[in-house]
Amino acid sequence: MLLALGVVFIIGSVSINNILKSKLEKFIQERLPENMARAYDDITVEFFGGSLVVTNASLIIKNKENGVKHTFINVEKLKISDISYWDYLFNNEIHVEAISLENPKIVYYEDRLKASKDTVRKAVASIYKPIIVDRVQIKNTKLAIYEKGGDSLKVYSTGLTVEVEGIKVDNRTVVRKIPFEYKDFKAKSDTVFVKVSPYENLTVEDFSIENRNAIFKNLQLKTKYSKNELSRIITKERDHYDLSLKSLSIEEFDFGFNHSRFFAKSKQVTLAAPSLKIFRDKLVADDPKTKPLYSKMLRDLPFELTVDSLSISDAKIIYEEREKQENMGGSINFKNMDVAISNVSNTYKSPKNTNLKITADFMDKTPLWADWTFDVQNPHDQFLFKAEVGQLAADKMNSFTEPNLKIRLEGQTNKVYFTIDGNSETSKTDLKINYSDFKVIVLRKDGERKNKLLSEIANIFVSKNTKKQNEYYREGSAQANRDKTKSVFNFLWISLKNALVKTML
Repeated sequence: MLLALGVVFIIGSVSINNILKSKLEKFIQERLPENMARAYDDITVEFFGGSLVVTNASLIIKNKENGVKHTFINVEKLKISDISYWDYLFNNEIHVEAISLENPKIVYYEDRLKASKDTVRKAVASIYKPIIVDRVQIKNTKLAIYEKGGDSLKVYSTGLTVEVEGIKVDNRTVVRKIPFEYKDFKAKSDTVFVKVSPYENLTVEDFSIENRNAIFKNLQLKTKYSKNELSRIITKERDHYDLSLKSLSIEEFDFGFNHSRFFAKSKQVTLAAPSLKIFRDKLVADDPKTKPLYSKMLRDLPFELTVDSLSISDAKIIYEEREKQENMGGSINFKNMDVAISNVSNTYKSPKNTNLKITADFMDKTPLWADWTFDVQNPHDQFLFKAEVGQLAADKMNSFTEPNLKIRLEGQTNKVYFTIDGNSETSKTDLKINYSDFKVIVLRKDGERKNKLLSEIANIFVSKNTKKQNEYYREGSAQANRDKTKSVFNFLWISLKNALVKTML
């Protein structure tokens, strides 16, 4: 009796495995769309394990309209493990414990893809029975994405491993932008390269994603040209960037589509020890297009963004600006900068505000504190920027003012408070300042010798101290009109500058 049952079990297992093999072969040959060319060396069956192995599988995807090939996928080994016979026979579904792909190579030519004219999204394949997969592993992937042009590599990654759990595919999901449902996923990779623009490249040493948390290590965003070369090839003003970041972490994130609109969420995003150098060549023609304020940038994003909290720790920023042909300009810097930002989002409703709290050392030793608040949903882009600046030796600014403005400063400011109340058009700035022994020295064209006449005239109008007539602080207010072709920080600067001039003269 036991022998007979064993024989029946063996025959049944062999029969079902052969049926599954036949079904898989039929699916590959008949169910995949005609614009997908597929091939493989062999399909083998493990009789007692309920597993199928496809060796040296390849898939080439081409345009339906013109037959141009744009995507090439090669997999050394595709293994489908532990197929549930019970679910297949009695629950009318295909239930697989695991699918693994070993050493896949994916190459995609972005410029070759011809988008379909159909407005209704079609299924990527015909699904007659729901497919449930407990776990999918894609191991040691090489990925390359190319675009049109000589410098064509757009994305490159090596050692990419992805594991997705709780996958379900049926006739409902295959027509979605993400054609399957899943419960969780994790991923890791070695070197990642991304061409962010025709001028900047991003590299990541490695990253890992697990339990809805991601960490990216040793990021670098750099302009691929030297400063002089960038100025030579661009026709409009563009910053030269050199950014390095120790780590970027994203906690409790989620993403997907909400009624065909993409969304991205995170509880906390953290940037650790960023170091940023920015160089701007003002000798290059200005870019006349409108530069929106940050509130409008967030409001007009083409997707839904919700980041509850974003923090930047131990940042360093050096900003260099070239105004004169005879030199490479001057610089200002911020060190030990910490930034805490709440509600980085375009999904919150008024009156919930986005708020930035900033502390830093300005020009090496001067403590700076700022609080910046705005409502993303406010159509007038109203904002409030409050700041407090500690003791600053005026000559610390000379590295910037001498090469760019041909002005040398002496003396010091002891304390500055200011509040900028602005919107997309104008601002009003209230300022209080305490300073002593302040002098302005106007330099000759060579940037070295003093222009005595202009210096004397300038200092006639500059109040030397704040303690004149027993006043501890000099106070003043001024208005500024925004030049919409200039940056957000240009607007803050001219607002502050107008108030300084009004107060000190």
